[in-house]
Amino acid sequence: MTTYGKEPAPEPLSSPRGTPLTTLGWADVRTRVAEAGDYLLATTDRDGRPHVVPVLAVWLEGTVCFVTFRQSRKTRNLERNDGCAVTVPGPDVDLVLEGAAHLVRDADRLRQVADLFPVKYPWWHPVVSDGEFYDPADDDPRHVYALEPARVFAFGKEKGFSAARWRFDRT
Repeated sequence: MTTYGKEPAPEPLSSPRGTPLTTLGWADVRTRVAEAGDYLLATTDRDGRPHVVPVLAVWLEGTVCFVTFRQSRKTRNLERNDGCAVTVPGPDVDLVLEGAAHLVRDADRLRQVADLFPVKYPWWHPVVSDGEFYDPADDDPRHVYALEPARVFAFGKEKGFSAARWRFDRT
């Protein structure tokens, strides 16, 4: 996984005149993503139409790890185009993480992710087998994807909209 090194600084984006930009630091953004309970995944259909759905997700070492059924529309979309966005709604700031999502198949990494899910979602205890998640209550395997953000946006909601962006150089 990528190590970000130096904490990135937010870049101001255009906002309505007189509206302060969000004052979130990168550590605040990471905390909000990690502690969130609601995540929306946006992928692109074959014909270019957007597809947005809620997903279960956890934050692990700079990535948003989310699950999807093996035969789902979002899985098919990600197989064709790994570019996607995960949004994290909040009461005062909405976050958007853009980047490429990669299928996680490594058993050790999957176990790390699986261990985080019951902490956030106490009703779900996935089991790792053959590079996928299984739910003890059913036999439908789930893929795990990791989105490593290339860009993160924060949109403040107080006193009109404010915005900031963080960009990551992956070279």
